[in-house]
Amino acid sequence: MVADRLEERMGPLGLSFVGRYDEKRIPKYPAVVILPGDRDKELHASHTFQILQVLDLYVYHGQLTLTKSERSKEDLRLVAGLEAELERDYEWKLDPNDPSTKRVIFGYVSSQRPGVLQPRSNKSSLIISTRMTWRALSQRRFT
Repeated sequence: MVADRLEERMGPLGLSFVGRYDEKRIPKYPAVVILPGDRDKELHASHTFQILQVLDLYVYHGQLTLTKSERSKEDLRLVAGLEAELERDYEWKLDPNDPSTKRVIFGYVSSQRPGVLQPRSNKSSLIISTRMTWRALSQRRFT
């Protein structure tokens, strides 16, 4: 659902590519690749599990022709826009006017870690990136 939303909003977010799982090729930049992280389930109440799902989003920045300070501003703007989109609706409702269509109890970006990645080997170019972590809490009744 996260990848679908980001694909729908690629243009306004300034993204050129949205990848899922361990995407091997990133054809255009800026891009984001979404990887599933931990999924923890615990007993919460009578006949109810509480589930915490974690996703890691790797944001690959573009515009390497800009100066360092211009690129830093663009990178901050890209990551801030992604965070705002991911937190636009904390419950990820299918219908914004119908509370019964919420898909999670609460979803939010818990961290951002800027850095560089070396995608394939020690001879490849470094890529400027930011790792964002998104957490979502949900519940499920026992079956």
